[in-house]
Amino acid sequence: MSSDLFLCLDTATPTARVAVLDGAGSVRFSAEATAERHSSHVLPLCAEALRAVGIAPADLGGIACGGGPGSFTGLRVGLSTVKGLALPTGVPLYVVPSLHVLALDILSAHDGAAITAVPCLDAGKGEVYVGGYVSDGATLVRETAADCRIAAGALSDWLAALPAPGPVVAGNGAERHAVTGRVAVAGPTAVSVGRLALLQRARGEAANLASAVPIYGRPPDITVKKVKPPAR
Repeated sequence: MSSDLFLCLDTATPTARVAVLDGAGSVRFSAEATAERHSSHVLPLCAEALRAVGIAPADLGGIACGGGPGSFTGLRVGLSTVKGLALPTGVPLYVVPSLHVLALDILSAHDGAAITAVPCLDAGKGEVYVGGYVSDGATLVRETAADCRIAAGALSDWLAALPAPGPVVAGNGAERHAVTGRVAVAGPTAVSVGRLALLQRARGEAANLASAVPIYGRPPDITVKKVKPPAR
C-alpha cells in the first residue's frame, strides 16, 4: 500500500543530505554525510532513511531531489540515485532548484524576519551562484533577483543593488570566498527540498523521468584532445 511519505535528497554541495517528510511537511527522518564524493554514501543514507520509517521505495508517495546548481559530480550522483529509485517503482519524482532550497533554509533560520535571502553556492573558477528571495505564504520563497552566476569579487556590488529588505547571505560560496556579513546556515537541506517538492506536487509538477537533468549553471568543462597535424 502506498504512503504519503516523501524521500528527499540534496547533493549540490560536499554535504549530502537525506530526509523523509510526510504529506503535511513534518520531518520523519533526517541525516547527512560530508565527503569529497557522494557515490559511496548516498545510497546507504537513502536505505537508512527508508529503514527508519519502515517503508519500501515502491510505497513512497514521492521522491524529491535538489537539482542544482552546485557540484557537477554531486548533482549527477543525486539525480541518478533518485531516478534509479523512481524508474522501477513508478513513484513520482520532483526536482527542486538548489538555490530555492537554500533560500528557504535561510528564511526558515530567520523565522519571519523581513530579509532578502541570498543563497550563495560555490561555482568554482572564482565564481558563485546567487539569487535573491523573500518569504511568500503561498510558494514559501519568491524570487526578487534572478538566479545568476557571477565573479565572487562582484558580489558586493550585486548585493548593494538588491531591493529592500536587506540581504542575508549564506552558503558554501559565501564561506569559500569569505563574503562580508555572511551567516552560517546549513543547506541546501533535504527538509527544504521536501517542503518545496510538496508544493510542486500540489501544482501537478512532477518531473519527466526520461528528460530530467541537473541545473548545472554553466556548461561542463570538456577537454578535447588536440589532433596533431600529419607529419610531412
